[in-house]
Amino acid sequence: NKMTFLFVYLQVCFLMSFSTGMTEKERIKLREEVRGMFYHAYEGYIKYAYPYDELRPLSCDGHDTWGSYSLTLIDALDTLGVMENKTEFQRVVELIIEKANFDVNINVSVFETSIRILGGLLSGHLMSKKMGVDVEDGWPCAGPLLRISKDVADKLLPAFDTPTGMPYGTVNLRDGVPEGETPITCTAGVGTYIIEFGTLSRLTGDPVYEEVAMRALHGIWDHRSSINLVGNHIDVLTGRWAAQDSGIGAGIDSYFEYLVKGAALLQKPELMAIFIEARTAIDKYLHHEDWYLWATMTKGYVTMAVFQSLEAYWPGVLALLGDINSAQKIIFNYHQVWKQFGFTPEFYNIPQAEAPVNREGYPLRPELIESLMYLYQATKDDTFLEMGADILTSIQHTAKTECGYATVRRLKM
Repeated sequence: NKMTFLFVYLQVCFLMSFSTGMTEKERIKLREEVRGMFYHAYEGYIKYAYPYDELRPLSCDGHDTWGSYSLTLIDALDTLGVMENKTEFQRVVELIIEKANFDVNINVSVFETSIRILGGLLSGHLMSKKMGVDVEDGWPCAGPLLRISKDVADKLLPAFDTPTGMPYGTVNLRDGVPEGETPITCTAGVGTYIIEFGTLSRLTGDPVYEEVAMRALHGIWDHRSSINLVGNHIDVLTGRWAAQDSGIGAGIDSYFEYLVKGAALLQKPELMAIFIEARTAIDKYLHHEDWYLWATMTKGYVTMAVFQSLEAYWPGVLALLGDINSAQKIIFNYHQVWKQFGFTPEFYNIPQAEAPVNREGYPLRPELIESLMYLYQATKDDTFLEMGADILTSIQHTAKTECGYATVRRLKM
């Protein structure tokens, strides 16, 4: 979802621009450029794509991608809050309440619907009072966006009804798990629910959402290898690993991210204990000279010496843990890849210092800038702001179109 990635990126950039280390003139210039980027993308979506899920930034029209529920509008709500645009925030809340309909015969990704729709609704709900919305008595434990959130989560729950507690990857919003649905789900698709589902449980008082998310998280960890590595894809009915490559990138990434963030948000030390044990194995078998490689989950033998763009969340997670030294070393490597290509390619062959054919695109991923934000907040070192400015320049120069921002298909050195 290119618009989603961009809105996350713009939120983080906007927050980073409130720096005391830069001159006032530099800070304001960058802040206002980021604000302008957001409105260029948002207004392009509203003008050309709404009520479809996404804007197509080259043809300037819209299309449905994840569920025909105006995904980008819901996803942009909290960004409007970050931009302090109360008028538009209130208008969008009214639109969502009026038009949101999840009682439809559509197959959707459980993972994507949770992080984008449920996450967008809950964050918008929690920002409503600050943004001048008239809230109900009992808020934040009552309200229309919260009720819609509960409705969405209830439609996802059938996916978790498996012998292992790990969810199917797809669910029909009206009928539950589709007949013949594959039981093979990626690790991230199993373990990336505790933030949204835990928040929903705490707000509604219904423990079922947090319970199913926790059971899914434990389901992955209970099937780890004898050396404490997890694989890439698993059969949610049997617990048998369908893909045994282990890494911190695609297919696994947000499982680790949600362990740390879920532990902090919900005050669950058991999640942090799992992450610490997992990280010990990651550092032993996957960590090589401030890069993270891929290896077999059973023996720890290296299978791929590549860096994936999705892995750039990892320094931010380490910064959240307080391991600033490790986070800085890793992010300097990642930023060098950005400087080499102007972006981070989806895959980067570390020994050959090049991007493999068909893996050299950049779909506006926000992970690197998010890590830079955490590191800047932890250190107040302007180096990380300068790295953020590099990213800003690249996106403005190469990814900007008449009505939004587009994937960069092929990067060249």
